[in-house]
Amino acid sequence: MSDAATIAKRHLLAVDGMPEVGELTPSSVQIVVHDDWAASAAGQFLVICLVNLLVRQAKFVSRVSVLAKTSALQVRLPSGRTIAPFPECLPEIGLWAVLDAIPVSTEQMRQADFTIFVGPPLGMPQSDAGHALAVVGAGWLAWIGDPSAATDVAHPRSKNPLGPFLAASLASGEIYKRVRGIRRGRYLESNGYSLWSGQSAPDYLELEDGPELVGLNLQPLHIAGLGAVGNGLAYIIANADFHDPYIVLIDDDSYDGTNLNRCVLAGWVNLEQPKVQSVSDALNLAGVPNLPFKGTVRQYLARPITGLRQDVAEATANLEFHVVASCVDKGISRHDVQGLHPKLLLGGSTLDLKARANVYSLWPGAACLGCHNPAERDGEKLRALEKQLNAMPPDERRRFLEQNALDSLAIEQHLAEAKCGTVGEAALRDFASRSAPEFSVGFVSLGASLLLASALFRHTLFADSNSRVADMTTLNYLNGGFSDAGLSADHKCELGCRTSMQT
Repeated sequence: MSDAATIAKRHLLAVDGMPEVGELTPSSVQIVVHDDWAASAAGQFLVICLVNLLVRQAKFVSRVSVLAKTSALQVRLPSGRTIAPFPECLPEIGLWAVLDAIPVSTEQMRQADFTIFVGPPLGMPQSDAGHALAVVGAGWLAWIGDPSAATDVAHPRSKNPLGPFLAASLASGEIYKRVRGIRRGRYLESNGYSLWSGQSAPDYLELEDGPELVGLNLQPLHIAGLGAVGNGLAYIIANADFHDPYIVLIDDDSYDGTNLNRCVLAGWVNLEQPKVQSVSDALNLAGVPNLPFKGTVRQYLARPITGLRQDVAEATANLEFHVVASCVDKGISRHDVQGLHPKLLLGGSTLDLKARANVYSLWPGAACLGCHNPAERDGEKLRALEKQLNAMPPDERRRFLEQNALDSLAIEQHLAEAKCGTVGEAALRDFASRSAPEFSVGFVSLGASLLLASALFRHTLFADSNSRVADMTTLNYLNGGFSDAGLSADHKCELGCRTSMQT
């Protein structure tokens, strides 16, 4: 059995704008898909992504059902290959992602707590629907709201995953908000968004769509950090159907059970496996050439890397990095990424229920990735911990090490000899620098991935046709806010970017 409590651990934590989690009654969610949407790539992208997000909301969602006309599967499942048509393939997603934590079926529920209509809200009496939402997403656009406010957009033709994935994240977010409750903010009743123009509007038809992605040439890309935001970025690229893409994946971490609530390319079979591996496997299945590197950015630069595509290998050997996406979550790691000095550097991040993407060094005086991201003082924390341990009586120290699953023999040897580079020192450094778990949830992480991906595509594929210039784009799931803003350099930046610009 899967461990629902572990999966839910991060989205049960305190978060700004929401009450503390008390006794929860998980809710059933039924998804009703209009026939035109069930037969389209956009509709299948939306539903598959929505199911992938909902089954990760352990403790909030009890089960998911999808009612849709059987259609040929036009898109890939994040779980891998399948021979089943749409929607019969969808139970595979739940089993892959969280095993038996939240079952997925294609049978109608007698009474659903929530019903999400994909496309025009037809096909079910309101009395059977519980609380109802309508959602659409195609091209660069997404809309969510009350079914009575839905616009009849019944012919989705775009094969762009951006809009459908954004619609799925918005719908997943509304389920989470309504189950947990909100102290401030609002529920979304008629909200549309354009990832192309940065505009929001209550009417889907008022939004400006962007160009198609299929068949375009995406420049080689380095992705640093394959946690939830990096997972989402790779997921988007895997489904965009670019011509001749190439991705270098850099991450030194492995999955644990808490990652399953937000890493859309990871399932329970990937636990304790390197994050780069599942992401590389998903890209390979999509026909996207890539090189997975298990290590840090510093290690990537320090080691000879075999297997890189020739043009990327030559550029890397000359320390030339054209496009880099930073999805790391530590200050020191962000400094290392900034040290690559790429021509285009983008970053994606989350904070509570806000998703954000930044584009760095767009103009003189703009922020670098080191701005507002000071490096962690791991050395100071390590020495303080060593001092604390040395002050303990031996029996108390042994109990402390055992309670925290630390290698007591290696650490005792390190404390006795006080040598650098020992196994004991490495274990203590990791423990001392370990940050407290912070709130995170899948729909916000995917939102950051979508903001990051759309900025990446606008700046690399459509630089001449897109007039939008935004250093920082934020999507606030708590109140539906969507905005572009500037991001000024930090006058205390530890990398001295303001000084370097002046010289």
